[in-house]
Amino acid sequence: MDENILNELNEYNIIKECPDETIILNVGGIKYETYRSTLTAYPETFLGTMFQKRNQELLNPRNGNEYFFDRSGQIFHYVMQFYRTGKICYGDQIPLSLKEIETELDFFQIPRSTASAIDKVVITKATNLINAFKQLIKEVAEIYMKESSFKNFKAEMLILFLDNGQATVNVDKKGILGISDIFENTKNYAYNIMALYRDEIKSHLENEYPELTWVHQHNGEDLQYWKIKITIDWNLNYEKILANVLNI
Repeated sequence: MDENILNELNEYNIIKECPDETIILNVGGIKYETYRSTLTAYPETFLGTMFQKRNQELLNPRNGNEYFFDRSGQIFHYVMQFYRTGKICYGDQIPLSLKEIETELDFFQIPRSTASAIDKVVITKATNLINAFKQLIKEVAEIYMKESSFKNFKAEMLILFLDNGQATVNVDKKGILGISDIFENTKNYAYNIMALYRDEIKSHLENEYPELTWVHQHNGEDLQYWKIKITIDWNLNYEKILANVLNI
């Protein structure tokens, strides 16, 4: 057998038999554990290039498979989010300034989609609508938790967005005031945003709130509207909450 072919087969077998290598990234004292393949899946990035097999001899691990970077460990969360999902989600509550986050993303050469000034108008409006949904969920959940003494509860919300810019909110518990005002700043374009991104908004909220289910319905006749029914079915997980409170 040709020696080159034999070498290729040997190399293939070695790769096939070896499990994917885990790597610990110590960023400013905060450790992130991931797979080499997670990083090299994006070869155009700093870490994707660094951990390519061809650069193996250039690496200088601090301790076994641990590599130290003197950067912000807190912001590095957004970098790892990109490697694991291919996306960067800033969320509705950013603990640091966007400029600081962008600086770290630039350092690690994380690509971002570019949006025009006009694109950003739609982005802002869609983001504001999602945040309004989150505010509604938060306020309703807090009311139900208070009344149930932080025990299990089930809450239902019915939201209606009309194409004429009106919005109504009904909750299955009476006495909740000011809930409809949550969509006051977004109701003028909520119907159109729902027409474009309803499935993505549904998926985003259900992922962020595992206790939540979302069902929507569209009426396209004379009275055009989007009707959304959100249900929160929450059960107190004492151990999980305690672990997060004590950071165990």
